[in-house]
Amino acid sequence: MDYKWGQGGQGVDEIEENGSVIFAQADDGDVYYNGATIATMPLQAAAAAIELISDSAEDDVGGTGALTVKVSGLDGDYKWVTETLIMTGVVAVVGTQLFMRIMDIQVMTAGTHTTNVGAIDCQAVAGGQVWDQIVADEGLNQHSLITVPAGYILWIAHWAFTSSALTAQTFRLMERPFGGAWIVKEKRCTYFGGQVQELKPFRMAKPYAAKTDIKMNASVGAAAIITSHMGGFLTTTQKR
Repeated sequence: MDYKWGQGGQGVDEIEENGSVIFAQADDGDVYYNGATIATMPLQAAAAAIELISDSAEDDVGGTGALTVKVSGLDGDYKWVTETLIMTGVVAVVGTQLFMRIMDIQVMTAGTHTTNVGAIDCQAVAGGQVWDQIVADEGLNQHSLITVPAGYILWIAHWAFTSSALTAQTFRLMERPFGGAWIVKEKRCTYFGGQVQELKPFRMAKPYAAKTDIKMNASVGAAAIITSHMGGFLTTTQKR
């Protein structure tokens, strides 16, 4: 989340996510690093500590890769929290902050390689479920998930899909209200190698309630790299 001055001359919080998935053939999956293998992005059912582990020994203090990594997300009360961990390469480093949702995983400091050398997994403690990953050399996770923090409404002002291939494609913006089921909020079908996007004036942005999960999903008719972006601004639900 960032803080900036909005068009109305008042401060607003904004939030955005970028996603990426590589499909080696005709396939269907959520837009995140592992969407071609596990189609549905895994999400935590309860708040828990996480651990970081790299597949390169260089992502360690004294190595050439990632030295410290900051994990940001929501705790069990869906409030924004962060934790910075010192990398220990191929040995997992365990955090203490409890996360219900992982939003951003970012390399903060690095050695001479200037970013992470290996892929860094963010997973359940003791080698459990991998929630997300920083792909080697990218420094930041790329997943299409936004979960609305407690006490806020999210207004989606922009979303976009891009494709590297000329093939049949279906793109979906999906929503799951707290305690509810996934639904397709917006859907576009195309045959192209370019971009599909929706840009809304602030007054026409669509609202999403607190604790709602929002993600992006794609189906492709052939091998393709799909990237995505969605973003909007947050308003408080507290009465003034």
